[in-house]
Amino acid sequence: MTELLLAHGEALSNLPLFVAQAWGFFRDRGLTVTVPKLSGTSSTIALLRSGAAQIGTTGFTQPLSDYGAADPLRIIAGSGVGGMAVMIHPDSVATAPAALRFGTFFEDPMEVLLYEAIDRYQGAREHCDIRYFDTLPQAITAMRRREIDACTFIEPMISQLEELGFKKMCDAADVWGADYPDTVLVTRQRFLQQHPDVVDAVIKALLEAENAIKADPRGTLSSVAGFYPGVPLAVLMKGLARQPPQIDIRPLGGVIINRFQALVAMGRLTPPDDPCSVLDFSRLSAMLAQTATEYPL
Repeated sequence: MTELLLAHGEALSNLPLFVAQAWGFFRDRGLTVTVPKLSGTSSTIALLRSGAAQIGTTGFTQPLSDYGAADPLRIIAGSGVGGMAVMIHPDSVATAPAALRFGTFFEDPMEVLLYEAIDRYQGAREHCDIRYFDTLPQAITAMRRREIDACTFIEPMISQLEELGFKKMCDAADVWGADYPDTVLVTRQRFLQQHPDVVDAVIKALLEAENAIKADPRGTLSSVAGFYPGVPLAVLMKGLARQPPQIDIRPLGGVIINRFQALVAMGRLTPPDDPCSVLDFSRLSAMLAQTATEYPL
């Protein structure tokens, strides 16, 4: 058995990874997997940057930010799509955007969304009041206490905030188009080259988990509810409808690549020579081709 520590985030877009572990899909593929309970986007990033986790799910902008690393991350498949928005306190809806106090998360797609939303709807980001948070619960508390007026969130927190009366100020679809990824499956380039069999096993397990989620959304959510503490099952179901699993994100590669422009504008990196190299769907394509051969329509 191959032992793996898998990085992951907090969004519902990580659901296939959680289900693959809970339902034994990794084990069936010869993998002994540890899926730690993490709090905050920085924990996920740290696992991948330190090398503690060679593979896992993370926000799709991390591989872009780490593009210049000696052994860079490669996006090898998807995990979940949609379900990202800027939420606003109901008492701030009529406030001029330039006067709003914003919140977001460093080195996360949610930060890039806020940058592009501000740039599109009100002007220069450097003139805005922006506070960074380490965890989603911290940001929710700040919203409820009126310490900030608006903040970027993902599902199931968007649905949870709507239950509390908060409003959606801007959906990521308004900025990036109707179809966009959130969490993606990544691995180090060297690991992909040296252990393609392990990468294949992980992708196969996630594809199986995606099918299980679609067949029994309530049952699969119930089995991994511990990764979403304090969120009722009804809210998780609502969130899942907005942020469904999707392992095959090959058609969404352009959305990912286009975010390099925002990161350059934010001063996070220099323009890459070959931005498309951050995507490597070779193993995913092989898995899907094999599946189509085994189970033709």
